[in-house]
Amino acid sequence: MRHVKKEPRQRWHTTALVDTRTHPTAISPADPSPNKQSTVPPRPKLRLQINDLRHPGSDAFLLLVPDVASTIDKALADIIENLYTPPGSQDEPHTVTTSKGPTPTFTPSIPPTRSVTFFLRDIGGVAYTTGMELDDDHKEIHVSLQYIHTAMKLRDPRAEIVGVLTHELVHCYQHTAPRQDNVSVPRPPGGLIEGIADFVRLKAGFVPPHWKRPTSAQERADKWDQGYQHTAFFLEWLEDVRIGKGAVGMLNDRLLRSGYIGESETLENGRPGFWKNLFGSGVDELWDDYGKYLDGHVQMITDRSGRDWEDEIVNPSE
Repeated sequence: MRHVKKEPRQRWHTTALVDTRTHPTAISPADPSPNKQSTVPPRPKLRLQINDLRHPGSDAFLLLVPDVASTIDKALADIIENLYTPPGSQDEPHTVTTSKGPTPTFTPSIPPTRSVTFFLRDIGGVAYTTGMELDDDHKEIHVSLQYIHTAMKLRDPRAEIVGVLTHELVHCYQHTAPRQDNVSVPRPPGGLIEGIADFVRLKAGFVPPHWKRPTSAQERADKWDQGYQHTAFFLEWLEDVRIGKGAVGMLNDRLLRSGYIGESETLENGRPGFWKNLFGSGVDELWDDYGKYLDGHVQMITDRSGRDWEDEIVNPSE
């Protein structure tokens, strides 16, 4: 498993080749109140910059994703559905094991991302996401032209590209800490951040064939936070089996409200830790229960199991 390099925030002094119309976001940037409720997909300004029109990856992208705006709108809808839609009264917990956690409930608070700029560049790896240094509400997603060109050899290149774009777009709209950005507030492990992004990709149906769903505890990753598909499958179990619909959305919401306050079941002040408070069990206990569930050979259905995928970018180079 590779470790993703955290890129410094950058500000690009270039103009977009394609600029869609401006639409209001679901939450006004001037009102980032966590009590503001909306499950309407946001409509940020979208920009596309292709740094080399002569690169074969440029033609491939425009061929496979001719309507970038509608593709991104669909990805945004998937993000809202899986991270910002509380369960309704008709959504019953799917519990095979005894649930010790509360019924998922939260008030959606969609990040006020104002714009997302897609840079298609001749870089190594696949893709990475960052925010502008002067205003983190403006996001940048950098995608490798060479990767796009290589993806044309895959069985379903369009699904591969859209799957990666969906994963990266989650990073523009997921929570990792309170918006005050207090450096003293604990952050979640990177594996959880990447796992949530792949959880949305999984739920959206873009499941690559190299993702091997574990069928026993022994086939799991060594740790729950190993990231990417390993953590995504764990989160899927948490939502579809252990707790119920909205579990991952509630987890994402709690990162906004309190930050990642600790994995221990009980904190030094006697209060329950992050996972215990959310789901009634510590993360180690949940991971063990996930293994017991897998050893029971209970199968889960995943749509579009034949998707292609390549690894997340690591240490992108200019």
